[in-house]
Amino acid sequence: MIVLGLNEEHNATAALLRDGQVVACASEERFTGVKNDNGYPKGAIDFVLNFAGVSPANIDCVVYSTVEQDSIGLKVKRVTRWRIPDYIREMYELWRPTLIEGKTSTFWEDVQKDPRLGSLEGVHYDFGFLTRVPPSQWPKAFNDERRAVVHRHLGLPPERVGFVDHHTAHAYYAYHAAPIDRSRVTAVVTADGWGDGCNATVSVARDGRIEEVLRTSMCHIARIYRWVTLILGMKPYEHEYKVMGLAPYAKPYVSEPAYEVFAETLAVDGLDFKWKTKPADMYFYFKDQFERRGVRFDGIAGGLQRWVEHLLATWIGNVMKHVGAEALVFSGGVAMNVKANKVLAELPEVKDFFVAPSPGDESLSMGAAMYVSRGTDKLQPLRDAYLGSAPTEQEVESALSQFRAAERYQVLRQPTPDQVAELWIAGKVIARCAGRMEFGARALGNRSILCDPSHWDQVAIINEKIKGRDFWMPFTPSVLAERADDYFLNPKGLMAPFMTVCFESTPLARRQLKAAMHPYDFTVRPQVVEESVNPEYYALIKAFERRTGIGAILNTSLNLHGKPIARTAFDALHTFENSGLDGLLLPGVLLLKK
Repeated sequence: MIVLGLNEEHNATAALLRDGQVVACASEERFTGVKNDNGYPKGAIDFVLNFAGVSPANIDCVVYSTVEQDSIGLKVKRVTRWRIPDYIREMYELWRPTLIEGKTSTFWEDVQKDPRLGSLEGVHYDFGFLTRVPPSQWPKAFNDERRAVVHRHLGLPPERVGFVDHHTAHAYYAYHAAPIDRSRVTAVVTADGWGDGCNATVSVARDGRIEEVLRTSMCHIARIYRWVTLILGMKPYEHEYKVMGLAPYAKPYVSEPAYEVFAETLAVDGLDFKWKTKPADMYFYFKDQFERRGVRFDGIAGGLQRWVEHLLATWIGNVMKHVGAEALVFSGGVAMNVKANKVLAELPEVKDFFVAPSPGDESLSMGAAMYVSRGTDKLQPLRDAYLGSAPTEQEVESALSQFRAAERYQVLRQPTPDQVAELWIAGKVIARCAGRMEFGARALGNRSILCDPSHWDQVAIINEKIKGRDFWMPFTPSVLAERADDYFLNPKGLMAPFMTVCFESTPLARRQLKAAMHPYDFTVRPQVVEESVNPEYYALIKAFERRTGIGAILNTSLNLHGKPIARTAFDALHTFENSGLDGLLLPGVLLLKK
């Protein structure tokens, strides 16, 4: 059975499953060059079909994640085009009048008239129904259009296009992407901002079957985190990870007042949640409370993260006892919080814990396709996250020619791992674009910027000359599998191949990986590299280990600030040329700046 899964929101993505196995998966941003691009993922669809050699006529089913999608949000490409001032405008022109002042608002009508926000450039849907039918009929009308755009693009009849509930797709991805023992009882938990009328579910799984136990609209963790991100002057739907990175810097006395603000609102109630004090809104309420209590910016981040960790730990503890499970899988936007995942992994009730790669909405495409395939095919877990395209020899030579590489750079053909390792030892920062592109938000060696993790000065070099990153954000290590115990504490032996869980570091790590961990609390978010999974990347790190005794490398994504991770050799060369990178490793070629 061949199933094409689609996600339109929060990094629109297409995934292709054949006989229960994910053949290819990629996000639209990598094809349009627009970070977190949303809407119909036409470029990603074309890629996964071409990669798999599948013609549209051979697709058994196209399935969208999310049954009731936000048509206005997709028309104005809210999570793609909006900037921080646009979200603040939304607070003042929509939510304060409607939620606090009891007035009506023309905000959405005004936004659609804005030349920048209301442009239909890059929008593949026909939104004419918004003026033809009343708002109560928009969900059905938009679903008809979602089927129609597939017909226009792929020529498939509408009856071959379906929809899967948002959190059901999250749950199926959480469970079936995980390489866990399916014979035992496993708790499957999802939590995010919103989708199909709820923001969290609890399910129990065994022998490949998932049974939902709870569905709630009261888990407001993600929504609160999102709007506190805006209060801190950062972009919602994108910069929540920056708040998480800032949180450890706050001293307890600085974060305590903010923690108290959050603790006065949402609380765990068995398997569900309840309000102690229900805010009128999620922005002005907290902003006012912080100002009244004089909470500093870092205290807000620290108090928020501490509260989220406490809330999730209490909730998951209740869940594990209720469903009688010792294994836990987690998905949804909240599962992107690697520091909270660390707390969950350490719970005594949790004997095994796994978070599949990039568990936010981008993975819904795989989850929806898994749900449709469940009755026909045996679903296969993800062995790795290398699900995108790989640069070919022809593509590399074409890119080298376009950038006049032979004239402008030192070109080394067929470089060895030892030669690359020597450059790292000499303090050089080398990018790598080779092999299949990683799916999701984390670079895992194939589209990465790499350097010696033992030298702290590398952090400033990458932040200032290459990535334009915020100074407080940590980097992360790719660690040889046989050296994992040397660098981080993992008493439960949890799998950590995808940078989805944090661990406490060892004293050796604090000496050898000081640039590749959080500089304040010394936690690490590792990618454990198995030779069988990525032998070329493993060989590079192994060569570095032979010379230095360090079995890891600092790894961050290959992109410029505000841009998606590089997909092609051309993208990689563009990044190389427009940054302070010292070198770029392509298949069979190493470029060095003169």
